[in-house]
Amino acid sequence: MPKPSLAWIFAFLGLAVLAAEPTTTADEGPPSVLVQRQALAASKRFYLELDLSRKEIRLCHTGATLAVYPVASVEVGFPRRFFLPRKREDLWIGRTWSQGHLDPPAELKRIRIVPGDETTAPTPGKAGVIPPTLDDLIPVPQRYRILFDDGRVLLVDLKGEVPGARMATSPWKIRWREFLEGLGAKPADPLRVRLRMDAATGAALYRSFPADPPDLLMVP
Repeated sequence: MPKPSLAWIFAFLGLAVLAAEPTTTADEGPPSVLVQRQALAASKRFYLELDLSRKEIRLCHTGATLAVYPVASVEVGFPRRFFLPRKREDLWIGRTWSQGHLDPPAELKRIRIVPGDETTAPTPGKAGVIPPTLDDLIPVPQRYRILFDDGRVLLVDLKGEVPGARMATSPWKIRWREFLEGLGAKPADPLRVRLRMDAATGAALYRSFPADPPDLLMVP
């Protein structure tokens, strides 16, 4: 009886190894964008969509787009320690980020009007009182963050002069924080997506940000 050759033996062992490997199923990955969008629409809450291909943020409710905010550029940053890259988090596209909060939070600026004193009117020197707009009532910083429960961050940089009331913030505050994060003295954000937007567009997004913390769907 002929002896089996070494080639047949190795081929048989290879098939046994392949058969022992676990198979992956389709439901191991995240739900599709369509499924997540349907879930957000069914929640009957405001939510956001960041469309990376179209470069725009959409404010939505029950599946309808209420406002569109164009984005000039999108950059992705991962944490560093001693200014060297650390573990990267790559699974962030096509997912829902939960519970976004503005940092600094929006504050309603109250305008005091004294009857008979024109200097306290929203439009001094003009007859009558014109109701103030959101541009007058909500100051906007030149740079702000949207923080999510899972530690991910949208950092929004505004290009140009902010229309209306502007929040007085130090431009070095976030840079100093980033420096301390690089040294490891402060915990770094697991993932930071930097958006550059026209000042008027970014200010409109800040001023219209829902009070109930919205979720954000990352659309590829």
